[in-house]
Amino acid sequence: MIVCFDLETTGLDKYNDKIIEIAMIKFDEHTFKVIDTYSSFVDPEMPIPEIISNITNIFDDDLLWAPKIDDLKIEILDFIWDSTLLGHNVDFDIEFFVNNGINVSNNYKIDTFFFANFLSFNTASLNLEMLCKHYKIPFTWAHRAINDVKATVELFKKQLEEFNKLKKDKKKIIFYLFSLSQDRNIKNIERLLFSEYWEKINLEEFEKIILKKVWKDDYLEQFYSDENLECEDIVKFFNFSDKIEERENQINMTKNVFDTLNNWKKTLIEAPTWLWKSFAYLIPSIIFSVKNNQKVYITTKTKNLQDQLYLKDLSFLHEKLGVNFSYTKLKWKRNYASLKWFFEYVFLANLTYYEITFLLKVSFWLLETKYWELDELNFYPDEYWYLRDLNSEGIYLSSDKNPYREYEFLTKARKSLEKANIVIINHSLLFSDLESENSILYDLKNLVIDEAHNIEDSVTESLRESYNLKYFKEHFDKCEKIFTVKNIKKIDFLNKKESLLSNLEVLDDYAFSHINKKIPDDSQYKNILIKDDFFTELDFTILLSKINLDLIDIVDKLKVINEYDFSKEISYFDKIAKNINVFFDKNNFNKYIKILTYIDRSGINFDFTLLNPWEHLYKNLWKDLNSCLLTSATLSIWWSFDYVKNILKLDDFWFYSYESDFDYSKQATLFIPTDIWSVKNNSDEMVVFLKDFFLLVRWKVLTLLTSFHVIKKIYTFCNLDLKKEWINLYAQSIWWSKNKLLSNFTQSPDNSILLGTDSFWEWVDIPWDDLKYLVIHKFPFSVPNDPIFQARSVFFKDSFKDYSLPKAIIKLKQWFWRLIRTKNDKWIVILLDDRINTKWWELFYEAFPKDINIKKWTKKQFLDILEKKQ
Repeated sequence: MIVCFDLETTGLDKYNDKIIEIAMIKFDEHTFKVIDTYSSFVDPEMPIPEIISNITNIFDDDLLWAPKIDDLKIEILDFIWDSTLLGHNVDFDIEFFVNNGINVSNNYKIDTFFFANFLSFNTASLNLEMLCKHYKIPFTWAHRAINDVKATVELFKKQLEEFNKLKKDKKKIIFYLFSLSQDRNIKNIERLLFSEYWEKINLEEFEKIILKKVWKDDYLEQFYSDENLECEDIVKFFNFSDKIEERENQINMTKNVFDTLNNWKKTLIEAPTWLWKSFAYLIPSIIFSVKNNQKVYITTKTKNLQDQLYLKDLSFLHEKLGVNFSYTKLKWKRNYASLKWFFEYVFLANLTYYEITFLLKVSFWLLETKYWELDELNFYPDEYWYLRDLNSEGIYLSSDKNPYREYEFLTKARKSLEKANIVIINHSLLFSDLESENSILYDLKNLVIDEAHNIEDSVTESLRESYNLKYFKEHFDKCEKIFTVKNIKKIDFLNKKESLLSNLEVLDDYAFSHINKKIPDDSQYKNILIKDDFFTELDFTILLSKINLDLIDIVDKLKVINEYDFSKEISYFDKIAKNINVFFDKNNFNKYIKILTYIDRSGINFDFTLLNPWEHLYKNLWKDLNSCLLTSATLSIWWSFDYVKNILKLDDFWFYSYESDFDYSKQATLFIPTDIWSVKNNSDEMVVFLKDFFLLVRWKVLTLLTSFHVIKKIYTFCNLDLKKEWINLYAQSIWWSKNKLLSNFTQSPDNSILLGTDSFWEWVDIPWDDLKYLVIHKFPFSVPNDPIFQARSVFFKDSFKDYSLPKAIIKLKQWFWRLIRTKNDKWIVILLDDRINTKWWELFYEAFPKDINIKKWTKKQFLDILEKKQ
């Protein structure tokens, strides 16, 4: 017998939040015949937060006569008895029951998320609503307990049907991995799925199933070269399709890029998004590479653009251009799964409930993936620890210790690198490789950097290093597990471990005390810039010496063990030793920004990154290149490139900018309310105006906000009234993932509105037909107490005017220039920041096209005009 149940609660905190609704359905696990149902509101003995009422449609008045949870305990337990508990993310509901005195911790559990994680790993989101859409299960009024329960029962039924349709190899994988766990819930699921006898398979057969889907020689075999290729007229190569809209500035940019490559120049080009600049640099790069027998690297910041270049643009040109060329893509090694570490993980056995669903997901993906890039998969918070054990970091791919070296995709990707005319990489790989002792981009001489406005941030993040004691201990736990499984003597290792951890805990305690002195509140997140005063109270010299000796001793012990390849752990411990020494060196403030962060869940993080990325770029990249192109839609400030020239040290670069061919006076309107409130305390008036605006336009609105607090306030105030008019309000951070937000919005843009932060806007790629209005709450300034911003501000005479303001204008330009892509697009931008009309702030007008149609009306006038046009 199975009981499917769901709870609605006042929040996510199982200790402090309360249950407000319970629904349960008891059914036969074989026939799915419903035996009994149960549903009840529950008096939480506290007011329901507005945001929860918005999501659940449960209000305080609904619970006036509801029983308290203590009055329901006996009938709930009687209903459940010894049944298996079913739910979606069922642990959440079980923990709420247990913390409210309903002890069901000994009941078996089945989680539809557990199944979805591997059966539906290609689905963008594993949220219940999204899975119901995937399986075409009718689902209305989500976040009401009884509706969620009915949907979950149907979902479970569909999942069992899908399991039964799986090919034998996939069932063998499930059965084999289940056999490696002693978890009682896994054994119960095994009984349910494999009611008939199944012959056990061993690791060797499991390997064969995976490896037969992976090719050893799946890499490029030829670099194309043709010194007789006629290319004096580069424009002729655009005559490959009558579907391409002719754009004069695209041709001009193409000529410019070809000149840059041919004459070993370094060039920066600002080109509007609409120009299709990808073709303007891809075509000359291909022709130059084939003609001159030289490789060209092209790097992007975002996965979206990298995939567009590789999967769409280059694929199209490979078919249509009329020139033979080869191309590949490459990412940093942590982006690739490693077969060696995957099979090692499986071999260690004794897998937990959560490891089983994770490894099943990876196994099913390995049977289908072509590129082995881990970012093809969605991972959930607890899975990121497992993920570190599977990626290709710390692995000596050519070593005899790796029996899968010919199968490893990183090996094949690097072999393809040698034979490719065009190599697509990302900023992370480019800037990390500059610091690597074993560079893989050793022949980097011709480089195109798209999304160049992100270079400073990309260098900062790519070269950011970190140490965390909690994660460090987890590596030790893994080593101990290996010692046990392999029956390796570990007494010396454990002794050294205890000595090392006791010293590391001193560092942790000191850092915790220091950050609490700076920020003495009880915040779950604290973040500070380390300055000289960090080193005044404790001399770390002796302590660091002990830590270094212990780490050296531990690494030496791991190196001589033959029963297991500890190269990944050795690499990690070596890296941590280096990171600790850099962080606690009081004499390197001229090179590094050091950051101390406290996160409630993981403790203290010790981070550092480069203080001066622009000097680093000049010494390690720009001067070593033959040719280089930097391009983006947003590189100039106040019609000048001085800011980007200084910030990236582009002394030897040529600078060009192409104007848009669009008529922005007809295609775009910038509305600025004349009766605007002060941005510092405008939230109440703002949400009233936005609700009126949303109700009027109803669709295709993206609202960019600067904090999740403001998003929550707008959502709470507007959502119920919008629901009554059948308008969907999708808000970042409120229950939904980015994937779900984007999916829901793009499926019904004609009655949907999005609320998000700038990070959401940079992450998503919304089809331009799905958007018509952009609302900007505040100018996107860096947070003044951000440690990186604080540290780099010292390089500027006026850090606001010379650093903070230009960064904000470039971000604002990015927001706008991503909107209009064709001559038929029409947009309205609403700016709600009153500072636009004060000193310095009027410079923000430069973020918009010169000929944009600017309207300054009262809010009422604006809404009245919009209503007439509706």
